[in-house]
Amino acid sequence: MRTPKIKTAVPDLTHEQIQTLRIRGYQDPVWFCRYFLNHIFPDPIPWVHRGLLAILTGRCGFLPRYGELDKICSNFVYSPPDDPEATRHIFRIERKGKPRLKMDLGRYTLVMMPRGFAKTTIAGVAVPIMETLYQDIKVGVYVSEAGPHARMQLNNVKRELSENFRIISIFGKLKPELSDSKKWTEEFFETKTGVAWGARGRGSQIRGFNHQGHRPDKIICDDLEDKESVATEAQREKTREWTYGDLLPALPEMNPNATIVMLGTLLHPEALLETLAQDPLWTVVRFGCTDAQNDLLWPQNMSAEKLRIRKESYARAGQLHVFYMEYFNESRAPETQKFRKEYFHYGPVPADPVPVATSIYCDPAISKRDTADDSVIAVCSMCADGRIFLREAWGGRGISPRELVDKYFELAILYKCTHHGVESNAYQAALVHLLREEMFRKHHYFEVEPVTHSSRKSERILGILQPRFANGYIWFTQHFRKMETQLLDYHPEADLHDDYPDALAGAIALLDPHAALAADQDPTADIYEPLESDFGQWAS
Repeated sequence: MRTPKIKTAVPDLTHEQIQTLRIRGYQDPVWFCRYFLNHIFPDPIPWVHRGLLAILTGRCGFLPRYGELDKICSNFVYSPPDDPEATRHIFRIERKGKPRLKMDLGRYTLVMMPRGFAKTTIAGVAVPIMETLYQDIKVGVYVSEAGPHARMQLNNVKRELSENFRIISIFGKLKPELSDSKKWTEEFFETKTGVAWGARGRGSQIRGFNHQGHRPDKIICDDLEDKESVATEAQREKTREWTYGDLLPALPEMNPNATIVMLGTLLHPEALLETLAQDPLWTVVRFGCTDAQNDLLWPQNMSAEKLRIRKESYARAGQLHVFYMEYFNESRAPETQKFRKEYFHYGPVPADPVPVATSIYCDPAISKRDTADDSVIAVCSMCADGRIFLREAWGGRGISPRELVDKYFELAILYKCTHHGVESNAYQAALVHLLREEMFRKHHYFEVEPVTHSSRKSERILGILQPRFANGYIWFTQHFRKMETQLLDYHPEADLHDDYPDALAGAIALLDPHAALAADQDPTADIYEPLESDFGQWAS
């Protein structure tokens, strides 16, 4: 969101016009943000933020007028910890009689979103302003990882209430006079209408928060944890103790409408957010940079290219588990990776002796969609010591058959390939015929092996690649970014791209006739003990 620059006053309005604007703002939080806070929300508000506004305000009747209800209903979902296979929908369309959108929330709600996705702007500024103007609450508390950050957001709210002329023109002056007994400080303020807000940092006193006999009826928690607070088990336990011992009891038990809404980004597999995700009292929604349909969650903020570059950067640093926490709120322990960064070895193909065999393998893909696999060509050479060197991993999405054939010949000639293969499942079989026709044009002839797979892709990748990588038999002649990222990212049950590892497995499978060279001992040595060791002097 942009840096706030508060607009000038609106023209004089009649009492009826003022009432109309007040009502419209209450019924439609999206319109409220765009009209009263247009300097903060200058652009259309995406569907994910509209859903977040509904959760934070407790109102969802405005959502149908903006469309994309299918997106909202299918992505604002959660799985109860006692039934992880079940999917519960926060928003659902009630079909009885006139269709209506219903929202199902409990007392405690947690929404996980990547950092930089404007959750603080909505939860720390827009919603407290709305709750204050419409007096939906008596006492609210905004809690963040540190007191200064919480106070900064509270000051943003106060600034809008006291300086935003559109708000003043419609709702009047809410800041108390200096002579008034009501407070207007950095960590606490109370309006002329009696609505109060306090700012607190993690670990501070909140359980006894009470203003004129009223305990908080809304607590908004925004990024309670930071890197330091999740660094050790002792610090994580301290946060859990404070949450269950001070934060949760701060709500008045006798008020069934009192709620806590927490927003955050996962920073550790055992962070507070994961603890709450296993608590049946909490409704927990996880968002990553892509949604349930694999579309970008907020493409204006995080494009596919930007996300790809970030992922490759984290992968090179061996920090993919951090990437998934920061950008997808998923916990992936490094020790569960099938392919680890320490498995990757780099170096040139030895010149002496020359490789005993070199294979080229093509795994074509026909689709040009953004979510489609790449067409990939892999070239590998096996040396006399059994090591396999990946020399080329070329590919891309939407490559035409003509481009694929030309590149195949280029690499086959360049590396003097001895074994040639093409995946020939389904439509790819036509590529084999194109290659054979091209031989006559280029006067370069070789035998093409059409490879038809009977096993699952995961079985090929794990069976062919994992033991060879783990034992140091596969080397890279350079950094192959996509290959390395997909290997580090690989999980047999995950719906992730694995076209580069699959092409590498295909190229190595073509070298199977030379696999004996990978044995640790000299293949010509006698593997049997001499007879004397078994029969002693009898053998002589």
